[in-house]
Amino acid sequence: MTHDIWETLSPQLLSNEANTAWLRRLRAGGPEVYTYRQIYDGSLHLANQLRQFGIKQGDVVSIIGPNGPEWGIGAIATWKVGAILAPVHIGNTESDIRSQIGILNPKILLHHNAERKIQDIGVEALPIEVSSESSNAEMQQPANNLSAEEAVRIYTSGSTGKPKMVRLSHKNISTNFVTCSRTVSIDQSDCFLSLLPLSHTFELVGGMLLPLYVGASIVIPKVLTAKEVMDAMLEENVSVVLAVPRLFRNIKIGMEKKFQDKSFLVRGYISLLRSLPLALRRRLNAPIRKQLSPNLRYWVSGGARLDPTIAQFFRDLGISLRQGYGLTETSPVTCIQEAFPSNLDSVGYAIEGVEVQIHEPDEHGCGEVLIRGDNIMIGYTDPKLTQEVMMDDWFRSGDIGRLDNFGNLSLTGRSKRMIITEAGKNVYPEEIETLLERHPDIKEAGVIEVNQRPCAVLAMENPDENRKAAREILNQYNNGASAHNRITRFALVEELPKTPLGKNALSQLPDAFREHEVG
Repeated sequence: MTHDIWETLSPQLLSNEANTAWLRRLRAGGPEVYTYRQIYDGSLHLANQLRQFGIKQGDVVSIIGPNGPEWGIGAIATWKVGAILAPVHIGNTESDIRSQIGILNPKILLHHNAERKIQDIGVEALPIEVSSESSNAEMQQPANNLSAEEAVRIYTSGSTGKPKMVRLSHKNISTNFVTCSRTVSIDQSDCFLSLLPLSHTFELVGGMLLPLYVGASIVIPKVLTAKEVMDAMLEENVSVVLAVPRLFRNIKIGMEKKFQDKSFLVRGYISLLRSLPLALRRRLNAPIRKQLSPNLRYWVSGGARLDPTIAQFFRDLGISLRQGYGLTETSPVTCIQEAFPSNLDSVGYAIEGVEVQIHEPDEHGCGEVLIRGDNIMIGYTDPKLTQEVMMDDWFRSGDIGRLDNFGNLSLTGRSKRMIITEAGKNVYPEEIETLLERHPDIKEAGVIEVNQRPCAVLAMENPDENRKAAREILNQYNNGASAHNRITRFALVEELPKTPLGKNALSQLPDAFREHEVG
């Protein structure tokens, strides 16, 4: 069986040729719609152009641009000729983009609507126009057998700020989206909302390749604002949303405010709904689902730990919010929850073809999470870094977790983030962050180590005016916390620093703490 991405994907593109592949919402006028046939023909056309530019198997092709069909065509065409896709994040500064391109050293850089960020870098435009002559010429090219070959090269600093170049094979990626298609049971009737950047594996595999493989549609919102996201979900009948936990937290907060403002009858309906068995909740929650999306099926949270109280909120309303787990190095999906899991604090079971085990568990069963399977990367471009994270054929994730008797994985933190106090107590910053973020006035919390003690960087509205409120919130937290988990020093900011994926940039938290500590 081939695991070549083009060979895996192209039959699906043809069998769903009349279906909508991408729908781009425009600020003015109706949406732009692109069919599966257009994506197939456009990929062949661009692949032929790449060959004319001298691109061959093993060459590095970079791509930069917003999410959309042009990006998809660029990626698929790159794989068609056997080249290595090296995405560049369009949201980076011009300086970072130049630096990343210099490190990736692509033979060609494709771009679409990149505006000023690469204005004087030599690039080739990424077209969606199709020439039947070039498409037909590309169809005559012999099939590749690229299963074990490098397909994607991702330059990532992650949340810790330590740059790495991850190399993923065709087999890594294709087995991941094929397995996920069976795990979450989606098909061509589904509609995905594209929110995260395609320059990251979470969206590349889960938000583009997965829906294209099953014949589903992908919706591109006009802008990434809360109102437009909700409007797009409702108006385009979105059924699947992949996002980081912050989006679902914001939706929860917004729904809670709406419920409070509604009439006594509506509040009574919500209370009744929450008291019913899950099967009935799922049948009787149509009025709520219609406010979000009439076709709503799955929300999937990834990229960071999801507070189980957020999952519980939606479960009480009969809405499925599934948490997944993985890393760029695991292509990315390793585990995913069932639609309505019994253990909301877990990240679910390992997907088919993947194994998870706990290395040297302590008395509570906690230890480093090791992962083995078809999804494990070829390695980093730096062999020394690869040796550091591989234990035979097991990948050392750096995450701390435990497995229950049923094989559910629960994460407790990152091994490199764990704080050991002077008294030898272990402090897990992620657990403290989750508790602090449950207060409605705390937008986000980041916990770091200062002098072997946990300290917090809190994001609040109008931080200069909310110092007293922040102290009161921390006092409430400290009253219920163990001594080694208490926060006595903190900083206030408007927003926590972010990575391109929207995760907290942990490497920048110490600077934020030093600059904004409240005395």
